[in-house]
Amino acid sequence: MHTVNYAELPIGKQTRLTETNYCEDNSDYQKSNMAKKNSDVSKKTPTTASKKRLKTAKPAVPVAMLRKFVPLTAADAQWVCPTKWVKFKTTRELIPLNKIVGQDRAIEAIRLGAQIRSQGYNIWASGVVGTGRMTTVRQILDEHKHLVEELYDFAYVYNFKQPECPVLLRFDVGEGRVFKEMMSDCFTVIKRRIPMLFDEEQFQSKRKEIIQRYQTLEQDLLQEYDAKLRPVGFVLGQLQEEDGTTRSEIFPLVDGKPLSPDELDELLAKGGITLKEVEKIRKKYAIHRDELNDLGRRSLRLMTNFKRELSKHDRVAVEILLNAVLSDVRHSFPRERVEQYLLGVTAFLLRHLEEYVKAYSAQQAGVVDPVADEQIKVLERKHYVNLIVDNYDTKTAPILVETSPTFASLFGTIEKRMDSSGFVVSDFTNIRAGSLLRADGGYIVLNAMDLLADATLWNALKKVLLYNRLEIQSPENQMQLNQINPEWIKVNVKVILLGDPSIYDALWAADEDFHKMFKVHSQFDDTAKLSVTMVQNYCRFFHRLAQEESLLHCNASGASAIVEWAVAYSESKSKISLQFSYVADVFREASHFAKINGGKIVTRTHVLHALEQRRWRSNSVDIQMREEITKGTLLIDVKGERVGQINGLTVYEAGIVAYGKPSRITATVSAGNAGIVNIEREVDMSGAIHSKGVLILSGLLRSLFSRSQPISFTASIAFEQSYGGIDGDSASVAEILILLSAISNIPIRQDFAITGSINQKGDVQPIGGVNEKITGFFEVCMDRGLTGTQGVAIPYQNVSDIMLRDEIVEAIRKKKFFIYPITTLEDAVEIMMRYPAGEIGTDSTFPEDTVYGKVQHNLDVLHEASRNAK
Repeated sequence: MHTVNYAELPIGKQTRLTETNYCEDNSDYQKSNMAKKNSDVSKKTPTTASKKRLKTAKPAVPVAMLRKFVPLTAADAQWVCPTKWVKFKTTRELIPLNKIVGQDRAIEAIRLGAQIRSQGYNIWASGVVGTGRMTTVRQILDEHKHLVEELYDFAYVYNFKQPECPVLLRFDVGEGRVFKEMMSDCFTVIKRRIPMLFDEEQFQSKRKEIIQRYQTLEQDLLQEYDAKLRPVGFVLGQLQEEDGTTRSEIFPLVDGKPLSPDELDELLAKGGITLKEVEKIRKKYAIHRDELNDLGRRSLRLMTNFKRELSKHDRVAVEILLNAVLSDVRHSFPRERVEQYLLGVTAFLLRHLEEYVKAYSAQQAGVVDPVADEQIKVLERKHYVNLIVDNYDTKTAPILVETSPTFASLFGTIEKRMDSSGFVVSDFTNIRAGSLLRADGGYIVLNAMDLLADATLWNALKKVLLYNRLEIQSPENQMQLNQINPEWIKVNVKVILLGDPSIYDALWAADEDFHKMFKVHSQFDDTAKLSVTMVQNYCRFFHRLAQEESLLHCNASGASAIVEWAVAYSESKSKISLQFSYVADVFREASHFAKINGGKIVTRTHVLHALEQRRWRSNSVDIQMREEITKGTLLIDVKGERVGQINGLTVYEAGIVAYGKPSRITATVSAGNAGIVNIEREVDMSGAIHSKGVLILSGLLRSLFSRSQPISFTASIAFEQSYGGIDGDSASVAEILILLSAISNIPIRQDFAITGSINQKGDVQPIGGVNEKITGFFEVCMDRGLTGTQGVAIPYQNVSDIMLRDEIVEAIRKKKFFIYPITTLEDAVEIMMRYPAGEIGTDSTFPEDTVYGKVQHNLDVLHEASRNAK
């Protein structure tokens, strides 16, 4: 660290510009300088810097040189609802509010999106929580739900050609249920009629005729062959096998008696026949055995023809029955897809007719057979109609609110089941519709964060919105024996997402498809212009809430108190909050306290008590910080002066409740070339906006003091005892002041705090949380004891935002606490340093007896010292 000797002051004091004594209290600084005298300087080796010395003392300034600043009055520090705006005894007298107020822009945007059914006109409703987005969306959609263009029912049926690809049937609204019931009735008839058909006399007579005819043909065939065998000593007969079955066989005739091969061997053994005769018989047997095989083949063909003809007879008869039963379905639904499905059902049933007959006959006979029952389930599943969307009772466009979207609940799924073998399988009967399909022809409302939290959901929704195609699939297909691919569905659904405006902007910039999907942006305001009409709407809202939730009504004072809170929450006297959910909470809590105290009406007292209780429930950290400041654990001065030190103001949030507190900010300066070092940024505790604010300070210093030559110095700025992140630029006025103080060695008053942003031209800019910041410093001053000189400096643009608690207003009225508005850096300098800022002369310099003059002089010295130190 470089040190620089400074020139002897008119009052004979000298000190050394170091990093340590720049933050000393002014009185201590003067005492230490008196003790050092001139001997400290004489011991140092003379340098070039000694030719031009730093000016550090703060000589007395004539009062006439300081501008007079007028503090705000008590009237400026609050807003009271005019009594003429609330001319009623209680809100019971008013008409309940039954409309959305203050959101005209958002309402018109939603109406536009709801009315245009073209692709891409989905709606993004953005705004902060509590502005009534969901309520508004539901109300407007309810207005348009009667404008129904097209509603459909959707069903999946078995695909008889490709079982893994179920067929989609789309019906006009209400037809799906009719089709399903008609098909169910048809198969109820079929189950009963098929067994009955097989018992009918005419049916059986025809079957018997076919059977008799084929039996005759078979007998003729056998007799013809037998007649051919007898002249050569053989006969055709039946041989029983060991398993009990019989087959045709030829037997030799010995003495007119047919013998089997075993009997022939026994006769040979007994000598009843010679070996030569046996050999002769066996040779003839081999010849006729081939003929027997040929006979078997002819008999098999005959049997095949018999079965075919018998089956044809059965199928023709059953087909006539099926066509008769299904004729009503065909006439009711004359569509190609339905016709193809009915043909598939008929063909499948005829192919498996024997199985159906056997199963249905056993069922009608009351035979308990688990195998047969399972077979019936398998067969019947093939002609089941899986109606996944049924709009039979729907008269208006569907409006669905998906509060907890999952892939299955949103896009549908294919459920799993265990088959009789224990395998996990699925088929078309397990397909289930999701809310997107159930909302087809209507609207679905979702929270954007719920979708964006799962990339799978967002990507799947994009495909639906971009191509109007919905494909129902299960995201989990593992451990499944079979997989099915249902036919995709064309959907026409309007999607409304509730989300933050920043998310909308980010998606618009990052996702090239986003603007194709969400062409309507409905922006909900969190505040509206304060007017008598809006206040009256507020009071009508209180009536509605009291009516709906059995709350107590408000009198004029109670309603005024809630309105005043809503104005204060908007942080502007010309605005009122549109976050009605928060307003309603204040009303609910005030009604609660009124009831438990035996009140019949909500008054101002109850509202103020509810607000005080709300602060008390959330201010544990606030109280701890106040105690630590009072004990001196957190270092905050509310008296005296000090160089390079100032009271900045910060805001902490605890849910809906925010509170402010002063924060000590310090700066040190030395020769060097590092410029302004933001200590918070160096340790990654500074947000981007705060870092930008600090960088602006360099530009402001250059614009003021670097007109004739460069400036070179090293300065560091720090929020003392800050152990968390810091962001925002509302401390930039305070930071430039401590830099000026550290460079000029002119102290800053500690009985004042300051807040405000500043630009490179020295203009003070507005900030947020002004009421919390003023309140925070007032509480610290009150804990330490009000001196009558304490106060805060705020940007003049924030004057219209000030709405303080009664105790602070009273302190302002009694001139125990002051609030000064500031417009420029010069205002802040003169209020906080009680020394003229200075105006630049024609020679581009400032008068020596001003803050800017001293800063300019000392910057020149620091620049020269920095150059010599290289």
